[in-house]
Amino acid sequence: MQSALLVVLLLLAFGLSWVAEVKLRKKLLTQLLTFQKNGDQKRYFQLLKSPVAVVCLSAKAREFLSLDYYLAYEDYEQVCHVVAHLTEKQVDLTKEKEQDLLIRLMRCYLFYLDGNYLDKAIELEEYLLNNCKLPEVRAEVQELHQVYLAPDREVLAKLKEQLDTTEEPQQQLIIYQRLVKVTEELDLKKQAKEYLEKMRELAQTTIKMEEFKDDKTNNDGTH
Repeated sequence: MQSALLVVLLLLAFGLSWVAEVKLRKKLLTQLLTFQKNGDQKRYFQLLKSPVAVVCLSAKAREFLSLDYYLAYEDYEQVCHVVAHLTEKQVDLTKEKEQDLLIRLMRCYLFYLDGNYLDKAIELEEYLLNNCKLPEVRAEVQELHQVYLAPDREVLAKLKEQLDTTEEPQQQLIIYQRLVKVTEELDLKKQAKEYLEKMRELAQTTIKMEEFKDDKTNNDGTH
């Protein structure tokens, strides 16, 4: 009887400690996000290196959060430093457990392309294609390569077709941005201007829709 009671008490203590850790991790991530939004780099990295962060977050998670900050503020040197470390070894990015790594590397690939850091973009592109066999990821990498590194009429037609069949506003914004990039590279100035104007209009509409949803949620929560 006593041993059974001891087991119950141990399970209860473990459960309570786990709940406390989850709450602490949530609070930690919220505070980090606040520091990031405010551009408070000193306090962001002080918190990320604190004992609380070391207990609540794995070393890899802390490295990912460091990268998130550097990407948010376009710190090229630091992004390169972290990417070099993350890609030191060949990793099977197809595995579900590597999803967070894959997402970060795709963001870095786009960061390099947007910043015209072409050598770094090509280097990371090779790593992604060599280590990820997911068809949708490979297709995305190849399309980004065409848009930024080898724009032609073929990819322009492909993007137009995607726009005609896509209803989700966020995805439409991505396609418009790529259409602007391709038409500019092909010196189709009139089309580039039209796509840019449509992208801005859609962005404004999307922002207003999100604000309406937030207001409605807040109002519903007060009833």
